[in-house]
Amino acid sequence: MADNEKPEEKKEEKPTTLEGVLKETSEASRGLVNSAIGAGAIGATTALFGLDGLVTAASFPVGGMIEKRLMVGDESKRQFTSKNFRDEAIAGALFTPPLWYGFETVKQIPKAFGLDGMVTNILGASVPISPFVVGGLTLGVLTPALTALYYPLQYMVKNKTFKGIGKDFKENYWKGFVRTLPLTTATSTFVGAAYALPYLTPYLFPAIAAANVLYRVLLSKEKLNYAKLLNPFTYVPNFANPFYLVSGTASFIGKTYRKVTSAISDLGSAVRNAKQPEPKPA
Repeated sequence: MADNEKPEEKKEEKPTTLEGVLKETSEASRGLVNSAIGAGAIGATTALFGLDGLVTAASFPVGGMIEKRLMVGDESKRQFTSKNFRDEAIAGALFTPPLWYGFETVKQIPKAFGLDGMVTNILGASVPISPFVVGGLTLGVLTPALTALYYPLQYMVKNKTFKGIGKDFKENYWKGFVRTLPLTTATSTFVGAAYALPYLTPYLFPAIAAANVLYRVLLSKEKLNYAKLLNPFTYVPNFANPFYLVSGTASFIGKTYRKVTSAISDLGSAVRNAKQPEPKPA
């Protein structure tokens, strides 16, 4: 009569402390590479387009970080990782040339059509036409075209494929366009005013910088809690946030303590098992 022998159950092997350290080292290496790629994209854009390039390229990672802070839902999806920074920086770098050349083209149109010196009578005052032309073209032509470029560009950078790009565009373009319409109107008005009043030009740089970040947030496809925009710490990176540093330090100390005690326990178990004599066969 044959013995009914049960097959030995395989025990799940738990990752050792060394494997955990190697995994964390690999993740840290990937993080450094992603950060270097993102910083390189922003640096190259700055070298080509100056402060305008820096503002546009950097506004994407900054806006992406704020977007993560405003997201509603799972905490794991709200972490702004090095991969997010890399993708946002690349998208910002690719978005800079059409934005820069678009604004330059709009500003040259009044001169090209001989409208630069023309004036109109508004409430008994002579007002130049060219600022209205620049502001109107920015509002009615340039901004809708840039919004139409934004969604396909972000989709390709994040998903690394063209598949589904049309569906994504249809689902998000008009929603994003309507959300950004008040900001678009304010930005276009300020651009036209700066064209007419040169003393406003120094203020154009910080205004466009803030507008680019807000555009990135408002064009988000995620469900966001916009009330958090009133919280000043929403705009502060984690490394500069004292509350995050305190909680992060506590978490790091706790993780380190658990790893050390686990390693000591594993070492003690190994020593005890080595000292125990093996049972002699009957």
